[in-house]
Amino acid sequence: MEISLDLQLPRDAASVPATRRLLDAALAALGVEDHIRDDIEVMLTEACTNVIKHAEHGADYTVRATIQGRRCVIKVIDSGVGFDAGSILRPEASAEHGRGLLIMRSLADDVRFRSFAEDGALVSLEKRLSYGEDSLGGVLLAGSRMQVLTGAGPETEEFASRLFQMARAGDTAGLVGHLDTGTPVNLADDRGDTLLMHAARHGHAGTVRALAARGADPERANDRGRRPLAGAVFGNEPAVVRALLDAGADPRAGSPSAIDTARMFGNTEFLAWFSQEAPPSA
Repeated sequence: MEISLDLQLPRDAASVPATRRLLDAALAALGVEDHIRDDIEVMLTEACTNVIKHAEHGADYTVRATIQGRRCVIKVIDSGVGFDAGSILRPEASAEHGRGLLIMRSLADDVRFRSFAEDGALVSLEKRLSYGEDSLGGVLLAGSRMQVLTGAGPETEEFASRLFQMARAGDTAGLVGHLDTGTPVNLADDRGDTLLMHAARHGHAGTVRALAARGADPERANDRGRRPLAGAVFGNEPAVVRALLDAGADPRAGSPSAIDTARMFGNTEFLAWFSQEAPPSA
């Protein structure tokens, strides 16, 4: 079971309750227990409020929430110039500033910070979920063929690392063997790079096609907003570009988009392909 919510929001206080309600509605529909939902609501509020108050640049921010079995990961990403994460990881309990970070740390099972120079900053919050009796989430989870990825322990991380290595190496048969027994096809690493992103970046068109055939999302961006198609253009991988287009990737999506990237490098072949994908003008 995997559910994703991806929102791009204005840096306005009104966006916080709207985001909170959307995520809580999904958690409530699945039957996540009330005390867990309450914790997630406070965590999300603090993370969004922190971006609105302290991000000095950028008119918007992104909230990306993924519910995967008994695991919920929330990533709040601003579009500013980044920050020194090491300087804010451990605020004093008595300090006026930094209380939001203390609250997030006390409620989340894991909190991670990442800064991208000139490209914004990210706060990642993880919470283990529990479901009510006879809830929709519990039923879906019980019906899953594989639950090894629902935790966040060392064994899980080691297993996920092997999957990403298979994608980078183009080990299609090995990867498909795991996917066909229940591994989430849109599994992403701590940078938000999916299996498909890893395969595309390393030029494995066959692996890209196999992942797409099993439901991998060719439009899913990583935490820096990069999409597989633009990455394949940047790497000059025609077979991968063709595979992603066949899977429905939009050459106009993202910033920079695949079209922007092709123009930057003067790749007329890709631009010709993209013009065929573009909708007819009104």
